[in-house]
Amino acid sequence: MNYSRFEYILNAIHYCIWRGDIKSGIVIDKVIHALLSPIPKYLFTKEYKKKYYERLPREKKLLDKYLYDKENGFYIGRTNYIFGFLYSGYPCFFSFILGGLGLRFFEDKYPLLNIILLGIPIGIGYIPAYRAVFTKDKYLKYYKKFEKKDASWHKKWKWITIAFFIGSWIMMAMGWAVAMWGILLL
Repeated sequence: MNYSRFEYILNAIHYCIWRGDIKSGIVIDKVIHALLSPIPKYLFTKEYKKKYYERLPREKKLLDKYLYDKENGFYIGRTNYIFGFLYSGYPCFFSFILGGLGLRFFEDKYPLLNIILLGIPIGIGYIPAYRAVFTKDKYLKYYKKFEKKDASWHKKWKWITIAFFIGSWIMMAMGWAVAMWGILLL
């Protein structure tokens, strides 16, 4: 697989995580709005009610910028963390195995070595993902392309993202299981 294909795949997964995060946020927003909307309607005086409804469009605009901005918004920040966590699940497999081997052979004599064995595969493994998605905000260029795609493309990549999510958790669990097996052989 060439690097441009790898870059495309990671950016598509990042995009689908972002869209899913926004959709879940909208559902939560509707629930909160349904629960809190009676407060200004029934508990505010006429004067406060008038001020509240006058400010509402302006505040909604500010809130939308805070939440949905593709460069600094809340959802893009959370998507970056989720993507980083999920992508790190794959090198975590090797980290846990190396950490388990380190504990098996060196026990707790060299705790710094165990930390290094756990951290290096994740750090080295994350470099290609960082370069593919976050260097020079490449994801913004891809987002523009992805927004123009049809519904079948979005559906396909939603399922690929779900498989990526499940695969990440499986790799972490397998790495942990192998590491524990190695430790139990002490």
